[in-house]
Amino acid sequence: MTAETTTAARGVDADVEAIRRLTHEYSWAVDNARLDDIVALFAEDAEWDVTAFGMEVVRGTEAIRAFYTGLIENTTHRCHLALNHRIDVDGDTAAATVYIHAFVTTGDGRRDESLGYYADSYVRTSQGWKFQRRAAYPLLPAPPAPV
Repeated sequence: MTAETTTAARGVDADVEAIRRLTHEYSWAVDNARLDDIVALFAEDAEWDVTAFGMEVVRGTEAIRAFYTGLIENTTHRCHLALNHRIDVDGDTAAATVYIHAFVTTGDGRRDESLGYYADSYVRTSQGWKFQRRAAYPLLPAPPAPV
């Protein structure tokens, strides 16, 4: 391995860790109702695709802000566990799949749980790595609603 190859590998390792940190910051911001922090993690023209859960694609940071405002207003507690990151970096862009185990408590006290994964695209900006596109998909069906 040459010094140039070693330096390049260290750069990719640093990018992978920064992207992993971005996904953890996302979970923390959502779980703690930090709306400005959530929005700051997305590129200005980002997409948040939740069509697999029966919702529309959300485009742009203002629409993303509106989506998360609704989520925060309609839940009392949130917990997102991000794991099994598979991250591929290609210069100033990257892609990943990230498993997610999420719990929310709704305003009426019901607790919902979902198991799935994110298919992410990232872009390097002057402020660091940001989500360019985040899509959520279920891995297992949701438990049946209580009768």
